[in-house]
Amino acid sequence: MPDDEDRPGSGDGAPVEVGRRARNKLEKQDRIFQAASDLFAERGYSAVATQLIAERADVGTGTLFRYASSKAELLMMVMNEKMRLDTRRGVAAAASADSPTEAILALLGPQIEASRQSPENTAVYQREILFGTEQGEYRLEALARISELEDAIGDILERFARASRVRDGVDLRGAARTTFSTLHMELIRVSLGREDPGTLGATLRSHVDALLYGVLAPA
Repeated sequence: MPDDEDRPGSGDGAPVEVGRRARNKLEKQDRIFQAASDLFAERGYSAVATQLIAERADVGTGTLFRYASSKAELLMMVMNEKMRLDTRRGVAAAASADSPTEAILALLGPQIEASRQSPENTAVYQREILFGTEQGEYRLEALARISELEDAIGDILERFARASRVRDGVDLRGAARTTFSTLHMELIRVSLGREDPGTLGATLRSHVDALLYGVLAPA
């Protein structure tokens, strides 16, 4: 690959400078992402100060807040990427499941595991998605990640609906949103100490079964 100076149009130096600025920006963003990711994983959300992230990323706090407007946005920046990868893994795992309940639990498996490993980070992320008022870049991306996961649940329901009878009037995409909303609330219950992270999988299984098959058994 030619050096910037050898590229067409670089005679006046302007494209070279633009290229350098873009690379510097990406390098700083990568350092901030890695620093935030490592510190949140090591210490948990409440124990991490933005100043500490800036120091580990070797940037000033003013620079840090040009890349993420708040500590919550920094967490969402990190968690969005984790959720993207977790959803990809979950979709692959769900493809081989032989029932809708097993498929949904396989899809949500990485989210459940994240709640066990980092309950505080996961709960703050879910709380910011549900109740956050800041309309920053990373919160908007988080909402898009939620939509991706809800769509994946909807795809599972549609796949199994082709071999089963669905009750008249049931909206499968609405059922997908309800399923994921249940996960949201259970993760918040974990953060409040009202749910054991170790039993979250079994709790979600019970909820998914109730949503898919109803509550009352035939008389």
